[in-house]
Amino acid sequence: MRRPDADARWFLGLLLVATLLQAATAVTRLMASYRAPEIGMAPSSLGLVAAAFAIAPVVLALSIGRRIDRYGEFPFLLGSTVGLGIASAALAFIGSPIALVLCIGLLGLSQLIFVVADQTLVGSRSPAASYDRRFGNLSFVASLGQLIGPAAAGLIAGAGSPEGTRQALVFGGVLALLAVPLIISQWRNDPGPAVAPPVVAPERPAVMTILRMPGMVPAMLASMTVLATMDVLVVYLPALGQERGLSVATVGALLAVWAGASMASRLFLGRLVTMLGRERLMLGSLIVAAAAVVALAVVPLPAMFVVMAIAGVTLGVCQPLTMSWVAARATAGSRGTAMSLRLLGNRVGQVIIPIAAGSVAVATGTAGVLAAAGLTVAISAAVVASQRSRR
Repeated sequence: MRRPDADARWFLGLLLVATLLQAATAVTRLMASYRAPEIGMAPSSLGLVAAAFAIAPVVLALSIGRRIDRYGEFPFLLGSTVGLGIASAALAFIGSPIALVLCIGLLGLSQLIFVVADQTLVGSRSPAASYDRRFGNLSFVASLGQLIGPAAAGLIAGAGSPEGTRQALVFGGVLALLAVPLIISQWRNDPGPAVAPPVVAPERPAVMTILRMPGMVPAMLASMTVLATMDVLVVYLPALGQERGLSVATVGALLAVWAGASMASRLFLGRLVTMLGRERLMLGSLIVAAAAVVALAVVPLPAMFVVMAIAGVTLGVCQPLTMSWVAARATAGSRGTAMSLRLLGNRVGQVIIPIAAGSVAVATGTAGVLAAAGLTVAISAAVVASQRSRR
C-alpha cells in the first residue's frame, strides 16, 4: 500500500535530484564554451562542441530507452549522474581538443540518460491523474536548474580567467555528485509502480507500434516544434533587437519575462489542466503560441513584453503536457522507449528547424524566421486538432 505522504516526499526527492543534475549540465555546457579557446580551439570549432553534445543522444536514444524499460530506471540514473560528474570535472583539467570533445560527448549521453530515467520514473511511479501536475513540476525544476546553475558558475568564474573556468567546472562536477546519495536513498525507498505490474512481463512493442498509439505522433510533433521554436527565439531575438535598435538590456529583459512566464505556467500546470482539460489546453496553447511568435516581429516595443509573456506561458505548458500525454498513452513495457522517442524527435527538431530558419533569414530577415517558427507550431496545432476530430 503506497502511503500518500511517503510518496509525496519521495517525489520531492526526485525533483531535488533533477534540479541538481540540470544545474550541473547547464554549468558544464556554459563553461565548456570558455574552456575550448583556453586550450587552443578556434571560435569556429564551437559548432563541433555543440554537435558533440547532441550526437550521442541522436544515435543512442532508442537503445537507451529500451534498456531502461528492461532493467529499470535507477541503475541508469545513478550511472548517468556519475558520468556527468566525471565529464564536468575532467573538463577542468584536460588540455587537448579531442579530450574536450569526448568529455562533451559523455556529458550529452549522461544528460540524455538521466532525463529519460527521470521522466520514466515520474510516468511509472505516479497515478495517471497526477501526470500533468508532476510533469509540470519536473519541467519547472529543470528550468530552475538551468537558471541557477549558470548564475552560480558566473559568480565562481569571475572575470573569466582559466583558473575561474576550472573552478566553475569543478563546481558543476560537485553539483552532479551531490545527487548520488540522494539517488541511492530514492532507490532504497522506491514506492514501486503506481499500477501493479502484470504477472506476465509485457511484450516490448516495436518503435512503429509505439508511434501508432493514438495521440503519440501529435504529441511528439508538438514537442519537437515547440522546443525548436524556443531555441529559435533565444537565438534570433538579439538579431531582431539589432534590427529594431533595441539595447542588449532590453533584449535580456524580454528573455527574462519569457523565462519567468514559462516557469510560472509549469508550476501551475496541474490546475490549468483541471480547468481546461489536457487536450484542450494543448491545442489552445499551440494556437496562441503560434500567433504570439509571429506577432513578436511586428508589434511595438511595449507590446513585445506582453507578447513574450504570452509566448512564455503557452510554449512553457506544451513541453510538460507532451510528457504526460506520451506517458499516459505508453504501456508499462514501453514507457522508457516512448520517452526516448520523444527526446529523439526533440533533438532532430533542434537541428533541422534552426538550420532551416537560418536559410529563411537570408531571404526574409528575422521577421521571416519568426513567421516560419510560428508556422511550424501552427502545423502542430492542426495535427492535434485533426487527431481530436478523428477520435
